[in-house]
Amino acid sequence: MKKLIGTFMALLGLSAAFLAGCKHTTTTPAAPQAPVATFTSTRTATVTSTRTMTASATMTRTASPTPTATATFTHTPTATATSTLTLTPTVTSTSTDSLTPTETATMTMTPTATLSPTPQNVQGMVLLGSALNYVGLAYSQITNSGASTFCGSLGLYPGSQVDGGIVVLCGGTTDVANGAANTAKLDLSNAYTDAASRTGGAILPTGDDLGGLTLYPGLYTDGGNLSISSADLTLDALGDVNAVFIFQVSGVLDVTSGRQVLLSGGAKADRVFWQVSDYCSLGTTVSMVGNILAYNSVTLNTGAFLEGRAFGSNGNVTLLANTITKPAP
Repeated sequence: MKKLIGTFMALLGLSAAFLAGCKHTTTTPAAPQAPVATFTSTRTATVTSTRTMTASATMTRTASPTPTATATFTHTPTATATSTLTLTPTVTSTSTDSLTPTETATMTMTPTATLSPTPQNVQGMVLLGSALNYVGLAYSQITNSGASTFCGSLGLYPGSQVDGGIVVLCGGTTDVANGAANTAKLDLSNAYTDAASRTGGAILPTGDDLGGLTLYPGLYTDGGNLSISSADLTLDALGDVNAVFIFQVSGVLDVTSGRQVLLSGGAKADRVFWQVSDYCSLGTTVSMVGNILAYNSVTLNTGAFLEGRAFGSNGNVTLLANTITKPAP
């Protein structure tokens, strides 16, 4: 019986060992690990440093006859340094400049005196007598270069030299050293004296330039040379077709090349007089108006045009391919 039980137990032990060897264990694999990320952090720290300054003072007092007593005092002042930064805002200054346009002043010259009829006809015509028929009249000679045209008569006395190339048209005649020319020359001398002797007009600055001006009827006197150079001159009759303009020039009358004397307001070339004590020179391509009564000479440079008369009462008339036309009365 005991042997049987022992055998049974042995069999049980063998079965247990067998079961133990055949036991199956299931293992779940670990999840894959995420990669490790490395972060580098840089921090900037602002450190405010406050320093406290400590000052120590040691005082020793000796009292006699008492034993020496030593007292120590410690004083710790706190020094606070305050730095104040004041920011001043940038101030923007805006400057506004007002530009004033340049003003152009137009000077209009008006006679300084009120002219009234006198025995010398201050406001009236300068009477030319028989010289009225001539557009070129001289004392000594008339010279010419190129083709020049007279719309009116040509006269010379007592001289007898007249250069060729002057075409006389419009019913004009050529009177050289004859009675008609002598009479015209005498009338011219009287007219010159008449124009020069008138008084009471506007006094022009000596050496004045009339360019760019507008002048009105009357008598104008210049004590020296007179020019029309910077611009054109306008003579305005203000609607009076009988208006008279008289210019007394004590020196030379010079009209710069290309300049014009313009008529407006009913002004007429026949009623404009230039009394010149020396000589008159018209530059190239000048367009001139009026009766030029020069004591010495009148010179018309190339291409100059004159609606009026060129009179050299004691001298000559010089032409360089010009046209002189007798003005309408």
